[in-house]
Amino acid sequence: MVARPSFTSVAPHAIAPSVTARSPLAERLGNAFPLAASLFLISFIFWGPFKAPLLYALLSTAFFVYWLLRSYSVAIACFIGLRRIERWKTTDWRARYDRWRAEHGLARPWDWPRHLVIIPNYKESEAGLARTIDSLAAQVNAGQLVVVLAMEEREPGAREKAARLISRYPGVFADIFATFHPAGIPGETPGKGSNEAWAAREAYRRLIEYREDDLRRYTVTSCDADAVFHPSHFAALNYLFLTARRPYRTFWQPTIFNSNNIWEIPAPLRIPDGLSGINRTSNLLIPGSVRFPTSCYSLSWRMLHQVDYWDEEVIPEDWHLYLKCSFALGDEVNVEPLFLPLGNDCVLTDGYWKTLRAHYAQSVRHAWGASDIPYAWRAAAWPGTRLSWRRRLLLAGAVTKVHVLWAAQWYIVTLGIFLPSRFVAAFDAPLPGWWTRRYQVPGTGWHPEHLLEPSRWFTIGREGVLEPTMWLNLPGILVALCLFPLLAMIVFELRTRGPRPAYVSRWAYLTGLAMWPLMAVITFFFASLPALHAQWKLASGRGLVYRVAEKGGRALPVRPAVPALESEPVAEPVGIAGGK
Repeated sequence: MVARPSFTSVAPHAIAPSVTARSPLAERLGNAFPLAASLFLISFIFWGPFKAPLLYALLSTAFFVYWLLRSYSVAIACFIGLRRIERWKTTDWRARYDRWRAEHGLARPWDWPRHLVIIPNYKESEAGLARTIDSLAAQVNAGQLVVVLAMEEREPGAREKAARLISRYPGVFADIFATFHPAGIPGETPGKGSNEAWAAREAYRRLIEYREDDLRRYTVTSCDADAVFHPSHFAALNYLFLTARRPYRTFWQPTIFNSNNIWEIPAPLRIPDGLSGINRTSNLLIPGSVRFPTSCYSLSWRMLHQVDYWDEEVIPEDWHLYLKCSFALGDEVNVEPLFLPLGNDCVLTDGYWKTLRAHYAQSVRHAWGASDIPYAWRAAAWPGTRLSWRRRLLLAGAVTKVHVLWAAQWYIVTLGIFLPSRFVAAFDAPLPGWWTRRYQVPGTGWHPEHLLEPSRWFTIGREGVLEPTMWLNLPGILVALCLFPLLAMIVFELRTRGPRPAYVSRWAYLTGLAMWPLMAVITFFFASLPALHAQWKLASGRGLVYRVAEKGGRALPVRPAVPALESEPVAEPVGIAGGK
């Protein structure tokens, strides 16, 4: 067995809530809550119109009002965010800081900060890691960066690979070195968080204890091994860190797009992978939304040190770290946008169907963040928290809403109007008249219930499959109005994807566009179903194995999935490395 470093200077300065519940029973009940909440919402569609018709009508209408407002908010925020990204790309951050500093005489010099970049990796391709480090070497202030290759000791050839990579960048960075995370440390779960925690502590020993550097001057960036940074990323971070009102209580979140190889993945997957960047960008701007750091993010080393780094038992380390900092340090902990694009890889294997399966497995891994729901509610009731009650409820509620709706919203949107309307017609479900009343609106209606009767396929009207007019109730009109922001988001997604490469034919491009009408089917298999799968595993106590996703592209070799360790208790390969 290998123990964690025990040097006293790593001792935390703030007490954080416990990762686990006080008893195994409480832990099990807490882990069952996400699935129970999701299944309750889904089942309400089936029994609500009969047992609680007025409540169902009110709640469903309220949800679709929320859905309408959310759709337009996402589209508007994304438009603003993309324009802001273009401005930030052309900003001279040092010149901007010089102007700011002229008005703040006691401000630090531009080159005072240092930016520690931790790249956790396990059996990543050397070419892929070099691409990430190359994007760091291309930073306009690369001399302020300290790059840490956070290797896993159990990877064969890890030391030799790290040595080759380090030798490629002499004199480029303030420092570049490797750490090697041992296997078998008691209480740890193999994954990104445990690797990063080890690397950060080793860096503390090297830079702060041995070299006696100043902890206050450092930010720490959690960096995925496939990240490609914009050349001005760390200049912008330097400016934000120096000018922040609360630099030691702030996370900085860039706009992440799965853009590195999006043209090379199967067409159905371009919808969820493309929209993920749209949603991340919008969430940084929508008023009233709770921001969380995701995948690649930065924070001050001082704050990270105060909470004793990442919890090694936790797989979804990004949201969890933010919750840990918030509950331990108080209301001042916040997330600020960094409006520069950061490219990540999409899952890509050596086969079409294999890539679909790997993407599903990654979706299950991302949805494992539902494990933060019981943690957040326990932390909200923890007597040692410094958070106000309002902030406690806001954070716990936001985590719950995201993960429960992740699993349930597909059913609500696709079945929440259709099924109750059929229940009224076929079984006299007692829904109120204002909910069932239909209004004629422009468009083409269809009756999927007639698809099983071939004699009606070519009949036009209410007796056939197609109808020249649409008859919608109030919730149906609200959903129909969401078509306009959806079209806007499709345009934004195509814009962020970049121009069509020469190796992508026009036919392949048009095939990708033809996937959008199948969005409901695609999101079921790659969003809702994986979320329910993850919540089921969490509730059953089966755990999750953290695996490196198969990724690559035309410029990089596809790296194979990493097999689970024999000592790991989970036999089913369902987890994939990566951020939410």
